[in-house]
Amino acid sequence: MELEWLVAPVRRLVQESGGPETFDAETWAAAWLDRPLPALNGKCPAEYMDTADGRMLVANLLTRQQSGAYA
Repeated sequence: MELEWLVAPVRRLVQESGGPETFDAETWAAAWLDRPLPALNGKCPAEYMDTADGRMLVANLLTRQQSGAYA
């Protein structure tokens, strides 16, 4: 699965939040996709990657995490 569409926003979020320059966004994004999340009722973001709507849901969830708004 091509992760660049997700890695770029992760890098931006980390930079905007004052995160370290050495943060490995690709590794983090790959692991995050396979992590069950309460905001997805315990499902992994990867389970939503097969459709455009699912990818949009995942991208929005990632963006909301920066502010702490998971619901």
